Amino acid sequence: MLFIILTAAVILGAAVCFASMNENQNLSLEEYTVVSAKLPEEFDGFKIVFLTDLHCNEFDYQNKALIDMIDGCSPDAVFVGGDMLVSRVDSSYEVALDLMRELSRRYRIYYADGNHEMRLKRNEEVYGVAYKEYVHQLKECGVVHLSNESIMVDSGISAICLTAYDMEEKQYRKFHPAPPSLEEMSDALGDADPEFFQVLLAHNPNYFRQYSKWGCDLVLSGHFHGGMVRLPKIGGVISPQFQLFPKYDAGEYQIGTSIMILSRGLGNHSIKIRLFNRPEVSCITLKKK
Repeated sequence: MLFIILTAAVILGAAVCFASMNENQNLSLEEYTVVSAKLPEEFDGFKIVFLTDLHCNEFDYQNKALIDMIDGCSPDAVFVGGDMLVSRVDSSYEVALDLMRELSRRYRIYYADGNHEMRLKRNEEVYGVAYKEYVHQLKECGVVHLSNESIMVDSGISAICLTAYDMEEKQYRKFHPAPPSLEEMSDALGDADPEFFQVLLAHNPNYFRQYSKWGCDLVLSGHFHGGMVRLPKIGGVISPQFQLFPKYDAGEYQIGTSIMILSRGLGNHSIKIRLFNRPEVSCITLKKK
């Protein structure tokens, strides 16, 4: 009997590993439409591809499958939500940089940091100047890198405001994270301008209510990898901060007039498991109400 149980466990484990390996390499295109009266007429139909949490994963040779899917969306701009690399001393960042170089030949790229980039930045005693070199390489290929700052994304006639929020380490803690206060957000970012449609790149989705109070119209987040394993009618099972069945796992959410699009991300790092949770390219169309 014990032999049968052990054999069944081994077979089940092997099946899960095979399914996860297969799913990790099968991209999914998720399309969203965001409607707002605040959008200028010139941004009616503006397309954004949102990428996050690549963690140096590759889809086909030199990410050809990923680039082809992005090209199929014909975006006006690509917004990057961070964690495109893995913050390990022995890790290479060339996969992420090669992707940014190739995409920057085609599109405007705006890049915000996730917790992995911020870990490099905060720990020079461990990683040396890896963060500075990485950001330098991004800028060299024409990527606009944003760090607690805003930029106007213009159409030539009008503009929307894009802001990147670098969250503090305490906001990524695994067991007792500290939500940012409105004052902390305003100190870091200034105040949102109500005259402009405001997009916020904020890697951690846990604090959507705070982002909404700050004044964003659209939040783009990642970090949770869709909850790793997704169950029908339930959603993601666990977040990187060890939250079981997190409130925000993937998809579209709304508080008042604020909308959050939470991507399942493109890769993973420590625990490389995905089940019913394919890597995501988010294609977002803005529509004037």
